[in-house]
Formats: sequence, structure tokens, C-alpha cells
Amino acid sequence: MQNTIQKAIFSFYHVMPEKTEDLGGGFYGKVFLVSLPGCGQVAAKLYRFAGFARRESEQLKALAVHSLLRMPKVFGVVEAGMSGGAYDVLLMEYLEGVNAGVQDVRTIPEDARTRIRDQIVDNLIRLHETVNPEGFGPLDAKVFCPRWEDYYYPVANAIVKKARVLHKKGRLTDEILEVFERSFRRFDEVFSCPVKKASLIHGDYNTWNILLVPDRSRVGAVIDPYGCCWSDSEYDLYQLDNANGRDWGLLERYAAKKSLSPNFPAKRAFYELYTEISHYYDSGVAVIPELVQRQADALKHALSL
Repeated sequence: MQNTIQKAIFSFYHVMPEKTEDLGGGFYGKVFLVSLPGCGQVAAKLYRFAGFARRESEQLKALAVHSLLRMPKVFGVVEAGMSGGAYDVLLMEYLEGVNAGVQDVRTIPEDARTRIRDQIVDNLIRLHETVNPEGFGPLDAKVFCPRWEDYYYPVANAIVKKARVLHKKGRLTDEILEVFERSFRRFDEVFSCPVKKASLIHGDYNTWNILLVPDRSRVGAVIDPYGCCWSDSEYDLYQLDNANGRDWGLLERYAAKKSLSPNFPAKRAFYELYTEISHYYDSGVAVIPELVQRQADALKHALSL
């Protein structure tokens, strides 16, 4: 990966990096802080799969237009074929801050907690109030789907097929596969309340992707969208409970400010399990059995399976 960074930086800036620091990663790539001679610092995100850097670049630009909170400025994308590196690289502004998802919320003063909670939630609501009148789908879709249910049904069907593959490989239990089969048969029930607006979603809006300013008094930035598109706004919401989101009270605050659909509990559990399994399949990362079992149990409970 260091070799890819060097090649990408030289291809884009025509200098060699002075220093690189591993900032961590996730399902699909890793992020590095790169120091450039006389040019400051940039964040370089390496993707394991072709096309992901270009896609996130467009997502960051689209979200930044509507976000109340700062998002990283995109400098450019260096594809593997352009630099001779092994991976596509997204070069963007490095935003210094402390990760909200690893904070002990109890150590933050109450007024700051309230401010941070409202900033996170108000920003998400602002994104969700950004609507595509043409319908649902990827940001770059040539034609959008007028009904969310018609757009999401084949997506969910494809995830059930992925679950079957993972089950066949011994990575999912019989019980979890049965939850998929039975819940998908009840798709029309889960999505019985029409989604009236195609909202802009972040796609991975949890506290791991929220940066606080160093003194932890307010939010500094939002980072790392995934699956940003025109969607059901409630697709974003299960993420509010991830990491330490429950400690921040994010979902409760969102629900206090914006009403949820009557079938939200079932949708939330459906989205969470299906999206999690899709990530395991697409990335090749090992399934975390305890986590998936909890999510399957939540969906069983929501649907009384």
C-alpha cells in the first residue's frame, strides 16, 4: 500500500511524500495521512475495488452542497491505471478531529453533548430534506425509479441470494438464512407504507464517521459516506444506534424532530441485517456471528417470525 501511495502522490502532485501515517480502514479500503514537502497534508484513501474511489468522490461532492457540517474537500482521484499503483486512491482534505464514536459520552459536559447531538441530527435531517423529484436511485442514474418499493425490491432480492451463497459456504447458520427467506416473503408487509420522497442519504451515518473538534465542544466534520443515493430517508437511521450512538441519544433525537413511518421498526431491522450481510459478501470480510445473530433476532422480533 505504501508503494501505491507514493505512486499516486507523485502522479498527482509530482512530489514524493515525506511521511505516511495509517489512520485505519474498513470493509473496502484504508486511509492514510500523507505529509507533502511544502504542501501540507492530505488524506489518501485506498480502495480494494476499482471504481469505489470515483464513486465516493462524487458522493462527497454531492453531500457537501447540502450538508450543514463540514465535509472533506476532494482534490482528485488517481486510478490504478493512471499511476501504476495497485489500488485506486481518493485524495482529499485532511480534517483534524477526534472520533465521536470512540468517546465516553459521560465525560463530555452536558451542554456540549446536547450541542453535538443536535448538530449531528440536524445535519442528517437537512440531507434528508434534500429531495430528488425524479425518484429513487444512484446519484448518477440515467433514469430514476418513481417508487422506492420497486427500486429496493431487486436490491433486497439480490442480498437474499448473497445470503444463500454465504450459507452454502458455512458462513451463515440455517437459522439466519431462514430469517432472510421468511422476511423477504413479507417484503410487501414491511414496506406497506409508501415512501413519498426520494431523499439524499449519507449511507453510513454513524458516530465513527463524525469528527469532533479537539476540545470536544462541537462537531467538526462528517466523513466517509457509503451508498449515498436518492433513497428512503429511514435507510440511514439504524446507523444512528451504531458505535456509541445510543449513548448520544441520536435516534431518539431524530424521532423527536422528524416523525417516523408507522412501520419503521420493521424497516429498520430489515435494512440493518440485509445491509450488513451485503457488506460481508461484497467485501469478503469474515462474518461476525454474534453481531449477525443479534440483527437476525431483531428482525425476527420486529416481524414476529
